[in-house]
Amino acid sequence: MMTGWQTTLLWGVAALVVAATVVSFVLWGLNGPAYLVDLIAAYCF
Repeated sequence: MMTGWQTTLLWGVAALVVAATVVSFVLWGLNGPAYLVDLIAAYCF
């Protein structure tokens, strides 16, 4: 059985994943795939 803090951590991680997915789809819709590719390249290189 999971304790309270583990459940909270799991919900927090799930919320971050959902938020990141929503933001990526919004950026994709506004600027197309080139924006996301440029964003990833800027942070990785």
